[in-house]
Amino acid sequence: MLRTIVKAYKERTQQAGVSGFDSIPIFVDLMNESLIYPPFTTITSGVNEPECTVEGRKFLLFCANNYLSLTENRRVKKAAIAAIEKYGVGPGGSRVIAGNVDIIEELERRIARLTGTEDCLTLPTGYMANVSVIKAVLDPFFFGMPVKKDSGAVFLDEFNHGSVQDGCEVTTAEKITYAHDDLDDLERKLKECHRPNKLIVTEGVFSLEGEILDLPAYVRVARKHGAKIMIDDAHGVGVIGERGGGIVDYHDCAQDVDILMGCMYKAFGGTGGYLCGTKPVVDYLRVAVRSSILSSAIPTMMAGAMIEAVDIIENGQELRRTLFEKAAYLRNGLVERGFTVLGRDLIPSVPLFMGDEYLGVRFTEELHKRGILCSLVRWPAAPQGKARFRIIVMARHSYEQLDRFLDACSEIGVELGMLEASEKNRV
Repeated sequence: MLRTIVKAYKERTQQAGVSGFDSIPIFVDLMNESLIYPPFTTITSGVNEPECTVEGRKFLLFCANNYLSLTENRRVKKAAIAAIEKYGVGPGGSRVIAGNVDIIEELERRIARLTGTEDCLTLPTGYMANVSVIKAVLDPFFFGMPVKKDSGAVFLDEFNHGSVQDGCEVTTAEKITYAHDDLDDLERKLKECHRPNKLIVTEGVFSLEGEILDLPAYVRVARKHGAKIMIDDAHGVGVIGERGGGIVDYHDCAQDVDILMGCMYKAFGGTGGYLCGTKPVVDYLRVAVRSSILSSAIPTMMAGAMIEAVDIIENGQELRRTLFEKAAYLRNGLVERGFTVLGRDLIPSVPLFMGDEYLGVRFTEELHKRGILCSLVRWPAAPQGKARFRIIVMARHSYEQLDRFLDACSEIGVELGMLEASEKNRV
């Protein structure tokens, strides 16, 4: 597929006599023709809820990361409204210039408590946290302090989120990629690297792979080789752990992680990112993370909403139990019908494997015809030939809705020749 696109691009740009910026229209046309360009669906009501409205038609929604259904929670919305009444709708600018706001500081204290860390820095998005933190800790702040230029190396799991990849583009640290969740490959590359400041970056929960990280094993490898460790726990916080504190709560090892990153637009139901660690480290990040220094803070109304979300998460054992029961129901139902579901662990993000991109696109279209929204993850977001759906189960999905999804998948699977007609797949 890629070779065909490259060839067509060269031919069309040569014929048109354009290049660079002027070739963008040709490139966009090729993305549309090759089905790489994703569809953008406009939802008019029921945003992030199990059932939404698109162009006047009702759809079941299985692609919103609203795991605990807190986006539409009355308590969370009421807290946001109360914060607007008290603080207005914006934070007023960069915290260094415009000052801190007490409600944002309270949110940071609550996230630190939830995750079992000493301190926390919030940012407007998770992307902003990941794209700036690597440079902050592996490049000098000034005059070779606290680390020297070109002295750092960052070790990335090959399946790390694109925001981490982008963060590596703005640092002088050497970027070293190891095979996904392969501790032997990571150790080998740590041994071969002679730069003194080493940082391992991986994820607490790999939502597209259906995996929960064996964090203690990574901590042992990091300490053995004098490396620091950073965890992107975007899909873990709020979902796993006894109190919902994510991967460090799940393994009870918050003190062993040097930087803990997370976001608030999945289980929290809102928006925003954060970086947690010891107080000295977070104090340094407050002045070294450029996406914090050079940007406004998280909106105060969102801070109010997220404080309430944290309170629900801390007391949400029953909510998480319900979520995982429904995730198991969906996962087992897909497997029983003959589908391939990726991953060794049960998480509320269920990776339904398609493989071929065009098959996945056809499956998506058939789901859409049946009133179901579920986005296909394909190249370049997934390796070529390894397209899959990331089916997001939300706490408020009903079993009737899960059955409707399963029945639709069975019907489509038989129609597309993926499954054999059987009693289980006969709808």
